[in-house]
Amino acid sequence: MLKWKQMLSDWHSVYVSYINTKTTNNESNKEWYTHKMLRKAYIHIRRALPYMFTFIDNPDIPRSTNALESFFGHLKDNIIIHRGLSNKHHQNYLKWYLYFKNEDRKKDR
Repeated sequence: MLKWKQMLSDWHSVYVSYINTKTTNNESNKEWYTHKMLRKAYIHIRRALPYMFTFIDNPDIPRSTNALESFFGHLKDNIIIHRGLSNKHHQNYLKWYLYFKNEDRKKDR
């Protein structure tokens, strides 16, 4: 983990000027980051870094998100069936769905 953090820091040191390059519109004098998606990705990784490797120290955390993706895929399929719901009913459907899923998990323990 420390090696990965060091490699990210080294990468940033090499490309910091590229990441911070700005483009100016001469007509309006507005500036924006030229490589904004790269910049966003780097900042996102840097902010997530304290939490990225918590699964290493905690064996209760799964190493992949496959089960989670499967759960939400199933949830999405159910929502598509009920696509005519109003926004409020849609939110209530999700709350009840998650409530009953948690109840099922409690019974399985």
